Amino acid sequence: MNRRKKIDVNQASLFSFLEPETLPNPGSMDISMRLRHAVSNAIKKSGKDRIDICAEIYKLSGKEVSKGTLDGWSAESRDLSNDGIDFNGNRRWGISGDVLPAFCAATGDCETLFIMLECLNYTPMKGKDVVRARIGLLKEEITKKSQELKGLEKALVAAK
Repeated sequence: MNRRKKIDVNQASLFSFLEPETLPNPGSMDISMRLRHAVSNAIKKSGKDRIDICAEIYKLSGKEVSKGTLDGWSAESRDLSNDGIDFNGNRRWGISGDVLPAFCAATGDCETLFIMLECLNYTPMKGKDVVRARIGLLKEEITKKSQELKGLEKALVAAK
């Protein structure tokens, strides 16, 4: 008879392995150049005109972003300059967190979000890893429900 080893319901969740093991290193959160490269690559890969990306950001977030501002987000020279305030009164030349999701949706590229997660020592999942994680989560749920079903069946037989 083929007996499978029972899975302990108290075992760690699949997603607990994605949590950071260590604290971020000092200086590891200076990601401005990485973000600029990611913004630039996202714009190039999208195949859209910059003005169209600005229009989509406005549609999605309600925040108006000019083409000049979009150019500033990807300009390496902005990182090296000392001017900390742009013509709109924004404190930094980098991409703002409140339009970042809209930018990702407009370009179809989430690399900027992945960079932010990686600097916190989280492991962002991409592509097939997302599917594999979902499969693992479903198998975990099936195992728990199967054990619950067996317990109910035993209780029903014992009640007779």
